[in-house]
Amino acid sequence: MTKPKKAHKTNVKETITSVVIAFTMAFVFRGFVIEAFLIPTGSMAPTLNGAHMRFASGQTGYQWSTDTWYKDRRSDAPYPLQDAAAAKAAGGMRHPVLVHDPMSGAPIEERSIPTSWGDRIFVMKYLADVYDPQRFDVVVFKNPYDPSMNFIKRLIGLPGEMVALVDGDVFVRRAKPDDPQGVNTWTLPGWTVARKPERAQRAMWQDIFASDYAPLDPVRGNRRWFESPWKADDATSGKWEIEDKRFYSYTGGADTSLTWDTSVRPIDDRYAYNETPGLMSNSLSYPVSDVRVRAGVQPAADGLGVSAVLRTRGHEFRADVSGQAVTLRMKPLDGGEWTALGEGRLPGALRPGHVTNLDFWFVDQSIVVYCEDEEVARGLYSWTPDERLRWTVKFGAEEALQNGDDSLINLASRGTTVSRYPTPRVSLEFTGGAVTLHRLTLSRDIYYQPARYSQGNTWGLPHSRAGRPAAATHPAQPANLTGEEYFVCGDNSPASLDARLWDQPHPWVAEIDDHTGVVHHDLMIGKAFFVYFPSPHKRRSLPIPDFGHMRFIW
Repeated sequence: MTKPKKAHKTNVKETITSVVIAFTMAFVFRGFVIEAFLIPTGSMAPTLNGAHMRFASGQTGYQWSTDTWYKDRRSDAPYPLQDAAAAKAAGGMRHPVLVHDPMSGAPIEERSIPTSWGDRIFVMKYLADVYDPQRFDVVVFKNPYDPSMNFIKRLIGLPGEMVALVDGDVFVRRAKPDDPQGVNTWTLPGWTVARKPERAQRAMWQDIFASDYAPLDPVRGNRRWFESPWKADDATSGKWEIEDKRFYSYTGGADTSLTWDTSVRPIDDRYAYNETPGLMSNSLSYPVSDVRVRAGVQPAADGLGVSAVLRTRGHEFRADVSGQAVTLRMKPLDGGEWTALGEGRLPGALRPGHVTNLDFWFVDQSIVVYCEDEEVARGLYSWTPDERLRWTVKFGAEEALQNGDDSLINLASRGTTVSRYPTPRVSLEFTGGAVTLHRLTLSRDIYYQPARYSQGNTWGLPHSRAGRPAAATHPAQPANLTGEEYFVCGDNSPASLDARLWDQPHPWVAEIDDHTGVVHHDLMIGKAFFVYFPSPHKRRSLPIPDFGHMRFIW
């Protein structure tokens, strides 16, 4: 008879060995695969939030965040509670906190509001020759002028490229050995606009207005304080129900149109996140012509036609839906001929009583139409930086160079729209009868601003390029990358210290790469891919994850 084996006894040596192996594997995983980081500032807002304040409107139901108002003057750390005591400690008497609902414009006043931590994110480490940085990744890297700090930005320029930021968009060109020297690089052939992947573009749209956030009570006392920015044409305005509605209805039979009124709501690159006492008043705002219009379209009868129209940069751009056919085209506003850009088909014609979600994108020199979130048509056009300038500000790259450093930025118009840039005109046109629009929304793309180097750098010393145009924003200050350099910018362009504006690198970094305004490959850490712990309030003793705001990062 076989004797039963005795149970194996775990000795101290095996326990210690197991613990050591477990910790070793954890450190290897952290060092080479995934690492966690905390977002400290709002330079990537609203994609990622640093320390901030959260607001919610009881009138519209809209929720948003802004940067903190009151910070410690010595450490620049925000106070845990934004209130009168924090205002006094910060050296000011501005109280209470007063912001405005981005959807309705209504003031929101808070006498005391807690500060929320920054988002905590997971970063996938880059592995040479296995997983390299890609354009429009959200990347974490060592700060070139202070390598003890980690920065997070969006990657827009790749090794070996020239980068130009023109009218908010990214243009790139691959440098060539036989390129002429001493010329305006923006006039060279081979430039293309950098178009964002769909997922990144969806994450980068910034909503300006959505009809489903119309306020519950738009009249206070004897005064109306809310007005829809969508206006019907004069001939059919009496047949539209728009004001105070969360869905817009047209009951007439004639052709009709809705046009966005920029006097009610500008289409520009203001950020609700930046509504602080100092930042908003000192920031330039630029009109943004890369826009998105989406709505649930519900016809009353067969035969409805829908057109999304954008007039800007000296052109009219159209996306026409008739039956199942989708046609994309453009023409100059001075009476030139139409140019066909593309065509496609809806899965089915617009049906009476049925809501079909249509989504029109005018972005990165393209027109794209989606139906129920599936792409049905795409049209592209190709302008160089020089051509884009000529259509936008009426002079080209050579004139910009000759006109000096101020030619693409107007520092005198702080807090107002820069007048030399065109105001976009957005319209929806309808043929074939009555229609109801659900969730009508206008969004704008991220706009990479032209900028100017400050007089001082981060360390309080004179900036080596003080007063000059920022990198890649003017032909006088080109961004030409070597074979191991990247160019990065923050999504919150008006409030981001990024590759456009950095000073000379830290001496330790200069041993690797002494170029200003670039990130060397050796400083790259990885790609941010998931917010695993959205920011809780700082005053809470027990942080509770905000599961509703956990999300992938695109």
